[in-house]
Order: sequence, then structure tokens, then C-alpha cells
Amino acid sequence: MPRLLSIDRDVWAVVADAPLERFTGEALQQEMQDVESISRHAFAHAAVIEFFFRRCPVIPLKLFTLFSSDAKARSDVRSRLASLKRMFAALRGLEEWGVRIIAGEVEADTARTLDSGHDYLQLKKRLHEQTSAPSRRTMRAVDSALRSLGRLASKTRKEMLPPSAGQPYVGRASFLVKAGRRPAWKKEAERIATALAVEGHRLEMTGPWPPYHFVSK
Repeated sequence: MPRLLSIDRDVWAVVADAPLERFTGEALQQEMQDVESISRHAFAHAAVIEFFFRRCPVIPLKLFTLFSSDAKARSDVRSRLASLKRMFAALRGLEEWGVRIIAGEVEADTARTLDSGHDYLQLKKRLHEQTSAPSRRTMRAVDSALRSLGRLASKTRKEMLPPSAGQPYVGRASFLVKAGRRPAWKKEAERIATALAVEGHRLEMTGPWPPYHFVSK
């Protein structure tokens, strides 16, 4: 069960006991080869982080951050207390949103509903050409959409994935947004999603999340 470990006057670590014989050395390596086991740990880890995030600023640590004792955990966190406090202050009132734009995905969905075999094959051929070498117009549309969303965010981490033959061109980014600007953020995302759909692209958005992509500790 998760419990609080006092670090400083207004800083706590959320910890849980783990049997060392299961989470050290070779046993841990075997555990990490089990996809279902990793998924269970990851979901539980995220659930705890998100529970506390709804109540106060949170700095998520990596899954399987392990210490041999409470004293070791307390010592490690206290050694970084000054930088952690600066990070807490910078993250207060902010939430992370993830955005992914899949170029040509709307057209791909349309292709599945075409009655004419010839039209279907022509559209699939065009989609393949787009995904093999996205046009400048496509790349500009994706980049412009992410930049527009970035203007409403405090911070942005953008990742433009290289095109892969036979796969849609994808651009994605994480945004740190003030909680008070959430309605404006969602309204702008909906506007951009509608505009992208007209061009045959799809915008997917997730959040709000703890600031997973904006912490360095």
C-alpha cells in the first residue's frame, strides 16, 4: 500500500514496500521480461501518481525506482531538495496534455467506405505516396497546428517522427498548460482538429496528466 514519507516541511515522498527478493538482481530482470507484469506495475504506478496530482504538484519518478530502506529514500530525495523545490514551484497549477497528429488518417478512414474498387485503389496509392514522402504542405500543416497549441502552453516538447514507408506521417508533442486555461486550450484544440480534418488529418489529444515529460528527476 502507498504511504507518505516525510522529507521536509512541505515535501513528501509517496512510497510502497516491495519485497527485495522479487525486485533486485536477476529476479527483477525476469520480472521486466514479463509484459503483463510490467503493465500491472505501470498502471498501479500511474494510478498513485494521478491520485496525488489531483491534489497537489507531483514530480513523477521512474517505474522501479527502488531503495533498500526508508532512510535511503529520504537521504536521496533530501540530497536534491533544493532543485526539487524549484521544480515544484515551476509546476504548480500546470497540467500536461499530449497531442498526436496523424496525417492522412481521415482519408484512410474514408477509403474503407468507398464503393468503387478503382477509387479505393487510387486513394490507397495516394496515401502510400503521402506516407512515404509527406509533402511540404502536410508537414507545414502538422507543424503549424502544434505551434498554435504551443502558444497557449507554458512549455512544449515536440517530436516530429520521421516518415516510414506505408505508415502515416505523425507529429506529436506534450504541452504544459495552466489548469485555469483548460477551457481555452480544449476549445483551440477542437478548432484545430476540425481544420485538420478538412485536410484529411486527424488530431488525437489526451490529458490532463501529471507532468511526465517535464521533469528531470
